Amino acid sequence: MLTFQSYYNRAMQSPDRRFVRVFAKMGYGTNDAKPATDPEDEMAALRAEYERVLGKRPFMGWGADKLRDKIDAAQTEE
Repeated sequence: MLTFQSYYNRAMQSPDRRFVRVFAKMGYGTNDAKPATDPEDEMAALRAEYERVLGKRPFMGWGADKLRDKIDAAQTEE
């Protein structure tokens, strides 16, 4: 299995724990960059809404904007 070996990953595997302290001070190792909403949950909800409104499954390559447009167009036609 091929793994990503950046300088940070190699330094964190070092037995010298000073790397951990230095990188922690620089902000690495924190998960502050998480998105507010999970995009996968949003897409699953939009796909379910599309299937409910139109009665068929959506094309999986469509993004959220395209799905919203198609749902709105189908609802205005009814």
